[in-house]
Amino acid sequence: MKVLWSLLACSLLLGVVSAPSAADAPSALLGRMAAINPGLESFTAHISSTVDVLNIPFMHPQLDGTFYHKHPSMNKIVITSGLPGIAKQFSKLYPQVPSPSQWPSLYEISFAGDVAGVTSLRLIPRKHGRIDHIDVKVDDSHATVTEMRWNYIDGGYARLTQKFALLDGHRVVVAQNGHVEVPLYKADIVTTLSGYVWNPSIPDSFFGDGK
Repeated sequence: MKVLWSLLACSLLLGVVSAPSAADAPSALLGRMAAINPGLESFTAHISSTVDVLNIPFMHPQLDGTFYHKHPSMNKIVITSGLPGIAKQFSKLYPQVPSPSQWPSLYEISFAGDVAGVTSLRLIPRKHGRIDHIDVKVDDSHATVTEMRWNYIDGGYARLTQKFALLDGHRVVVAQNGHVEVPLYKADIVTTLSGYVWNPSIPDSFFGDGK
C-alpha cells in the first residue's frame, strides 16, 4: 500500500514561482520551481484523508494527522487518528519525493507541450525501477504542479491532482484527489491540508530515514 500512501504527500514539495512560457521549459522552468516560496524553510499542516479502496467492500478509512516538511526534501507524516493498523503503517512511511531542484539528477526531463496555459513535462527515471515515466502538468499562471501521473512498467498507474491557495504569502496545497490503479487494488483518495504553521524549528533528526 506504500504507493497509495505516498500520493498523499508527494505534491507538497512542489511550489510556485513566476509563470513560465513554453520557451522556458524544461530547464528554466525547473530553475524557477526550485526557488519555491522564498523564505519558507519548513512548515507543518493538518492532513485529513479519506481512502476508498474500490475493490475491497466497506474499506473506507479516514486518517488525520500532521504533515511535516523541511526544505528541500525532508518530509514526515504522523497519523493521530484512524484505524490503528492502517495508521501505524501510514505514520511509518517517510515520503521521499524529490524537489524539482533534484529532478535533473534523477530523471531525463522533456517538454511535452503547452496547451491552454498548462505546460506538460515527462520525467523518465535515470535508474530503472518500477516507474516507467511520470507525466507532470504545470499551471503556467502560477507555475504550480496541478497533476502528476506515475506510469508503472506493469501497466498500472497512480494519478494526483491538486488545488493550491495563497496563504500568508505562501502558495501551498490545500486539497488533493488521487487515484491508484495497480494489479492488486484500486483506490480513490481525497485529502485536505489546513492549519499551516510557517517555519517551525524541526531538527533533521526528527525525519529519521526521511533525511
